[in-house]
Amino acid sequence: MKIGVISPQDWGMPVASAASDTPLDGLNISPVELEQRVRQCTTQWLPRQFDDRVGAFYGFYSAPERRFEPPQTVNLIAPWQLLAAYDRFQDTQFITVARRAADWFHARFVVTHPMSMVTGGVRERLPDGELWTKFAAEYVILSVGLYQRTTKPPYLDRARQSAGFLIQAARHAFFPKYSEHASRWQDMGWQSFGRAIEAFLTLADSTQETAWEAHARRWGEFGLSIQARDGGLYLIDGEYFNTDLAADELRAFVFLYERTQDRTYLQAAERFATWLLDHQRSDGAWPLTIDRDGNVVVPTVGPGDIPNIAIALFRLHYVTGEPRYLDAAKLALKYSLSIQVIPGSGQPYADDPNVQWGFWSWDPQYDYTVSGDQATHHIRGFLFALDYLCQQEEG
Repeated sequence: MKIGVISPQDWGMPVASAASDTPLDGLNISPVELEQRVRQCTTQWLPRQFDDRVGAFYGFYSAPERRFEPPQTVNLIAPWQLLAAYDRFQDTQFITVARRAADWFHARFVVTHPMSMVTGGVRERLPDGELWTKFAAEYVILSVGLYQRTTKPPYLDRARQSAGFLIQAARHAFFPKYSEHASRWQDMGWQSFGRAIEAFLTLADSTQETAWEAHARRWGEFGLSIQARDGGLYLIDGEYFNTDLAADELRAFVFLYERTQDRTYLQAAERFATWLLDHQRSDGAWPLTIDRDGNVVVPTVGPGDIPNIAIALFRLHYVTGEPRYLDAAKLALKYSLSIQVIPGSGQPYADDPNVQWGFWSWDPQYDYTVSGDQATHHIRGFLFALDYLCQQEEG
């Protein structure tokens, strides 16, 4: 199977038929209804989150205040939903909007000055401050995704540029961020070796340049070195597990095993998956933050992280055939389905057209916001479920 992140077609899977109204095993929802949820979110809800005058997605929508937050880093992730939807529905308008959001983001958040030693770095916020490796890696993935679907050379150039920032991060002890104010790399923060590995591997496949694989392996060795004895990955300040930093790390270990056949990576993936299954709640979710001693620091759920973890478990199931990984992925997706705001469901603000078919940002509710980056991971999860589960049922 191919290596990719954005959609099941990046894995080389065919688009499965969504004609059946028989519920998928373990999900209690049919392909027909699941695809309908994808369509409604992408064609009804998502356009309402886009500021057409600016050419970018709003930061979020606050239902109690009926207010949109100005565009921000959401434009790094929200285009992924459009690219994944394009792969299924072949609507070129999805590509047009994805490009507008990505171009807006590039002009404001990516360091491009030729005299900068951290060209390709991606800012956490505006106007300047900290450049994060996790954002740079996600920008490589977005740019490669756009290049693969448009063949426009500037997107490949952008991917190469931000990959260069990841190379510099590795040279500086894999530090997770660079301070523009202090002009130095910083060791505390949100470590995300998994996104860097995915970025390099997707770039390698798009360019057929093996040097990118060497960089992926270097980040993989770093990932192995920081995995805890209990199998967990505590990637915030070296102390805390966070669901935002889980799916990509699990996927990356599996990808590296597939690419290298080095079982050390598969063993690391299975150890981390076992840790995840041990901490999965009965409703399929995971608490947002857990410390090294097993204490739940933040019991609130970040809903969009859950289907992203499910996608990673699908890939591990594909490689190992282990049923418990598939069962955990299905349970996680059942949770994801429960978070979508269905019209007439009785959920708060379900009659607000800026909320309908979207997904709440927090569980339990904290501020009743919805945002494009949250929805992206849910919709990607639904699409991977459609194609992967239908393929499984067909044998």
